[in-house]
Amino acid sequence: MWLFFSLLILIGSLLTMTLVIVLKISQLRMIDAASIPTERVKRIKEQIILQKFERIGAQKIGVAAKVARQAVTSVSKTGRRAVQKLYAMEQYYQKLKHTAPDGAHAINPETVKRLLDEADDLVRQEEYIPAEKRYIEIISHNPKHVKAYEGLGNLYLLNKQYSQARETLLFTLRLSPEDPSVYMSLSEVEQDDGNEHKATEYLRKVVALRPTSPKFLDRYIESALASQSSEDAQKGLALLKEANPENQKIPEFEERIKELTGESSQQEAPLI
Repeated sequence: MWLFFSLLILIGSLLTMTLVIVLKISQLRMIDAASIPTERVKRIKEQIILQKFERIGAQKIGVAAKVARQAVTSVSKTGRRAVQKLYAMEQYYQKLKHTAPDGAHAINPETVKRLLDEADDLVRQEEYIPAEKRYIEIISHNPKHVKAYEGLGNLYLLNKQYSQARETLLFTLRLSPEDPSVYMSLSEVEQDDGNEHKATEYLRKVVALRPTSPKFLDRYIESALASQSSEDAQKGLALLKEANPENQKIPEFEERIKELTGESSQQEAPLI
């Protein structure tokens, strides 16, 4: 009987603690990537981790409440495990809040590579929750790890969490401002979110950094055509002809650009 009442008290305490944490998290500001001094990087890391806790917090509370109801009739092993899991989770996030921001507790490069490879493999297997955990684990120890942030941003994109993807990738860009793959990922976010003009802007930066990549040029031209930007489409085509004159898509692009400019001329005619 004593064990029964002790378990109920422990569950009630953990539920109260979890509710307080979730309520505090809801008051956090959105990521401000205006600068990246040490304290800013620390807050970014905490924000991503704590936002994850916020998303799962309500679900965990529901699980704990169910366990509490079950405990009314029996003190089961499942109930004890659930309580232990809640306690361990809360301890984990409290520990991350106090992690040194400058890499003082950074894990060795071999471990980082292993975690990054595991995360990428899990993404390919569509195991998104454990993949996210791997990326966050890397960030918690290495707050300036560009590939981990980029992987996390792309993961949010796959889950159609456009706001979080955009936010994470924009911060990644602050850490690595000349990284074409980050600009490419941002263009994909905007394309998927229906912002084709913004996607073209990012792809314009991509081809400025990598003007001889047929893959990037192809995406740039396609986006320019979708956003009806004939200037960007023509610029991309000229670069493609120079970088890969045998590219089989050149005739197709030429025809589509002609159609686009023809449509533009017809639309402008009444204004002359």
